[in-house]
Amino acid sequence: MKRLLLYLMIPIMLLQSNMTLLISASFYYNQNYIEKYLCIQRNMENNSCHGQCYLAKKLKAQQEQEQQNFKLNFHEAFTQQDFVFSFQSPVYPKFIQLDYALFQSNMNPKDISTNLLRPPLV
Repeated sequence: MKRLLLYLMIPIMLLQSNMTLLISASFYYNQNYIEKYLCIQRNMENNSCHGQCYLAKKLKAQQEQEQQNFKLNFHEAFTQQDFVFSFQSPVYPKFIQLDYALFQSNMNPKDISTNLLRPPLV
């Protein structure tokens, strides 16, 4: 089960960390389609963008998402309590020594030593 989880998580983590590379590669692979149909400046004459505006928009959105995730992870990391170091000796709670009676109730006395030395019943 751990090995299966490992084989599943490694590619997901690699894709997440290299998302900018993946966006750029998909842009250059589909550049003709993006230039014709998805480019923001596609209706302008003498368009020298060739879909670069679409790529810039996608990269900016990815960067904002990474910053948002970083902020969430950063805040989660510091929500735990801080340990304050002190040279003073630690204060331990004082334990009260209680004397326990040898009786379970007032009706049935039960001696502890006879329970321990008796062989088990089969």
